This record gives sequence, C-alpha cells and structure tokens, in this order.
Amino acid sequence: MPDAYPSSDHTGAGAHPAPAAPAPAPATGRNGLAVAALITGVASLLLLWLWFVGIPLALVAIGLGIAALRRARGGAGGRGMAIAGLTLGAVTVVLAGILVAVGVSILNSDEGKDLRSCLNSAQTQQEQQDCSNRFNDDTDN
Repeated sequence: MPDAYPSSDHTGAGAHPAPAAPAPAPATGRNGLAVAALITGVASLLLLWLWFVGIPLALVAIGLGIAALRRARGGAGGRGMAIAGLTLGAVTVVLAGILVAVGVSILNSDEGKDLRSCLNSAQTQQEQQDCSNRFNDDTDN
C-alpha cells in the first residue's frame, strides 16, 4: 500500500531542495550598563520625593548612561536604553533643583520668615500647629 504522506526526504527527479534558512542578524552583544542606567533613571524619578534616595540614583543613572553610551559606540548595543537612563537621571536632577529653588524662595518670603519665627517661639505641639495653620492661611490669600 502506498504512503498517504510521502516523505519529504526523497531525492527523486522532481524533488525540491529544502529552502535555506535566513541568515541570522549580526550579534551586537549586550550592554548591561545601558539596562542599569535605564533602571536607575526610572527609579530616581519615581523616588525623587525621597530626595536622599532619588538624587543619588539620578547621579548614578547619569554616570551609567555615559559609560553605556561609550560602550555602545564600540558596538555593544543598548544605545537607546543608555540615552533614556541618562535623560531620566538629568530630568530628576533638574526637577530636584527646581523644587529646592521653590522651597528656598518660599522659606525666604515674608510668610516663611513669620513661620520660622513663630515655630521658634512655639513651645507646645498645639502652638506649632497654630503656626502652620497661620502660614497656610497667609499663603492661600
């Protein structure tokens, strides 16, 4: 009885050779520094509200991003991740600078000086809360 499904490995006159597999893409290597730059850049932005964590992470992201870009220039790949990590770290540093400038300007305003004076003379928790409430009322008006 003849096979219902003839095997494809026969080499008869009408046989077609198997198609060649496509050539693999050239290996570019991996760039772990780029991945680390991206992760620390994202973490620095998310943890900016914890300034003692966010700002150092941003500086690490910038350093790793620069190192990863140098490595990517040598063919290691990961250029996009390195740029993203570097950019996120820089954005975090700029945002931190803006927040510090705003905080300093508020504390150096007349309302801020009044708040510091009131808090220095307050002796109880309730007096400190009253100072804070007065500061909030002054800044809302």
